[in-house]
Amino acid sequence: ILHSKYMQEHISKRFHIVLDAYNCKPDVLNDTAIVKHALETIATLCEMHILHGPVVIEGVPVNPGITGFAVIDFSHISIHTFTATGELCVDVFSCKPFDYEKVKEFVKKTFRLDGRFIEYVEVQYRTH
Repeated sequence: ILHSKYMQEHISKRFHIVLDAYNCKPDVLNDTAIVKHALETIATLCEMHILHGPVVIEGVPVNPGITGFAVIDFSHISIHTFTATGELCVDVFSCKPFDYEKVKEFVKKTFRLDGRFIEYVEVQYRTH
């Protein structure tokens, strides 16, 4: 266990949200352009810059869908779609604060999600 004084001086804060959606529209989940646009726009909404990516690739027949990620100046953004099961997972992790609500609303609108089928996890890390 790290000494708390060390943590206060050396460990950065963490901000993390995971959005899981179910019963999603297959045409949206299968669209690489939408995933790429979402990665770019989430970075902008979080007031961060993409250092690498976005990288967007299609899955394999046994696990169809799309995976996309971007390395941002404060960590990463990833998106996974699962077309066979109609699921979407968006993960934004950062060492810089960002507006979770802006990200939630953008993802909901862009992927045309029904609010009844979305779960949000705002990860709470120990404060320093």
